[in-house]
Amino acid sequence: MENDYKPQIDNLLLKRQYNPHYTPSPDDIIMSIGGKKTGSVENFVTFSGLPKTGKSSFIAALVASAFLPCDVFTLKIDLPKDRKKICYFDTESSDYDFYRQISKIKEFSELNQLPDTFNAYQVREDSSPSIRRMIERYLELNPECAVIIIDGLLDLLTNYNDERESSLLAKWLKKVTKIFKVLVITVLHQSKSNLSTTGHIGAASDRFAQSTLDIVKDRDKNTFVLSSRFMRSDSDFEPITLMNFNGIFQQVQNDSNKPTLIKKASDLDEMETRRLCSLIVTIPMDYNDIVDEIIERTANGKTFAKNLVKIWISKSLIIKDYTNKYKMR
Repeated sequence: MENDYKPQIDNLLLKRQYNPHYTPSPDDIIMSIGGKKTGSVENFVTFSGLPKTGKSSFIAALVASAFLPCDVFTLKIDLPKDRKKICYFDTESSDYDFYRQISKIKEFSELNQLPDTFNAYQVREDSSPSIRRMIERYLELNPECAVIIIDGLLDLLTNYNDERESSLLAKWLKKVTKIFKVLVITVLHQSKSNLSTTGHIGAASDRFAQSTLDIVKDRDKNTFVLSSRFMRSDSDFEPITLMNFNGIFQQVQNDSNKPTLIKKASDLDEMETRRLCSLIVTIPMDYNDIVDEIIERTANGKTFAKNLVKIWISKSLIIKDYTNKYKMR
């Protein structure tokens, strides 16, 4: 039986052999942060962080930059002239969170409608093998796609602590990026115990990714900080610090002259109270979802959020519908 494989291996050796007459094209840099080379075709980049640390906001800003001539918070995707498609696969979110992420991309890009060159898929209910096959099939049908975003990578595994399965997923990422000449941007959770990327797939990602980027929430300063753990193609960029000022993300400097946030919901004036309500309660929502959204949007704590909801209810800005969810009056 072993001899039956020799022709196949001989063919592989010929294909993989160094060719002295071939000169590869320079790295096609697609993604940069702070002007630093972060991601190119045939590579993958990993965004890493604990839950609720602003990963979705940084990803939304990055995607939005693809539709703008400028960067967003110094994050930039520059798509090749003949390959203008970018595709987003969300493996985790509920309907509400998925469409909220699309809304964030619209807000950062200042577009009412995203271009046809952007595709997004919600694949939460699909199996790991099915998701991988869908990504490959999408790339077969869309050769003009240059960037694939996988949010989050763990759902492409059945067991992220399985060393063999994690190794195979890393090989799959390397294969897909090379065959389809794309940049894959992945989102991967961190372990709460040591803030390292989760499981064996985290170790494999750290080993093979072109760049690994860490996102940390500073609860004391109410900021979200993006920094580089390592950069394979360039030096580290300056950390990017975002602060949510009453629903609007702004980049701030790492100094002591930073504006402070309102700490009490009752300190908001009438106009700001109504503005936040109309910004957050765009569809019928459960109480806990509203509280989580206020925390995410304003970077304030749960007490602030609960008190703000109480104000909205007392002012009849929101009321319960027949499904027991809150909606704008």
